[in-house]
Formats: sequence, structure tokens, C-alpha cells
Amino acid sequence: MLSLSDNEFSVISFLVRNFTERLTIRNIAQRLGFSSAGVFNILKKLEKQNIVIGQKLGTGLFYQINFDSKIAEHLAGIVLLYSDEKLDKIENGQIKHAKAAILDKKNLLLLVDNVTIPEISIPNINIIAKTEDELVGLFRKRDPDTLQLLKKGVVLFGEDKIVEIIKNCSSRF
Repeated sequence: MLSLSDNEFSVISFLVRNFTERLTIRNIAQRLGFSSAGVFNILKKLEKQNIVIGQKLGTGLFYQINFDSKIAEHLAGIVLLYSDEKLDKIENGQIKHAKAAILDKKNLLLLVDNVTIPEISIPNINIIAKTEDELVGLFRKRDPDTLQLLKKGVVLFGEDKIVEIIKNCSSRF
């Protein structure tokens, strides 16, 4: 059975939400406020469990989620669903035609098909409707607004779809 500490969960979440970046132990430690030794130990444990993989480029060792592992893929979905923020509830009926939804304090990104564009309005929330191809394009172009939404937001539903898109895009970085 797999058990994760809060810090291990944080490292996995960080790697998933920052999939476009090449991340070393030092980068991860600095940005999470952890010690380098602590992150080293976490990554070595996660690497043994086949959840992360390290890739040596030059003198650097860069880590990312191992999307070839089903366990890592499921964990990626779980970390996308989790948020420390208390977000206002949105009626799922309003967005039921979407394939996935990511919400932060200001934006709601809906993953929609080419035919169904939801016509909804939520006070103080910017609604962004994107097709899967459009979202892939934004991730590949490293669109700062879209990546910020992924980093700070919470996936309301459709985490499997978002993980699939991240998995497909991460192979290019």
C-alpha cells in the first residue's frame, strides 16, 4: 500500500502543476521552502516507487512525473483535485456539458467539445471555454495565464482528461 507524507504530496503536486519546467532538487526545494536534503530524500523514495523519473542532462538531474506509471497518473489526478483554498461552490449543473473544469479565484476554464459552448455567467468569475486541442496548444506554447491557472487552481472534475493532456504535452518538454 502506498502512503504519502504531506511533503511528498506537495512535491508530486508541484511537479504535476509545473510540468513545463525542468526542475532540479534545488529548484523544487527553493520554491516549496523545503530543504534540499529533504527534497532529495522524497524524490529518491518516489523514484524507487516509479512515481517520478530523473533525467540527467549535462551536469544537472531534472525530475518529472513518470506518466508511464498508472500509480503516478492516478496521483497526478488526485493532486489536481486538492486545494488549500476555500473556493466558492459552483453549481455543477451550470457546467455539466464540459469535459473538465479548473477553477481559481478569478477564472473558470472549461474543457468543451467543438459543438457545445456553455453559455453561463458566474459573478466575479471569468469563464474560459477551450477545446482539448486549444488547451494542448496553450500548454505547448507555455501560455502564462493558462499555466498559472493550472498552478493555482483546483480541478473541479475531469481530472483524468487534464492529466491526459499534461501527459501528452510533457513529453515535448
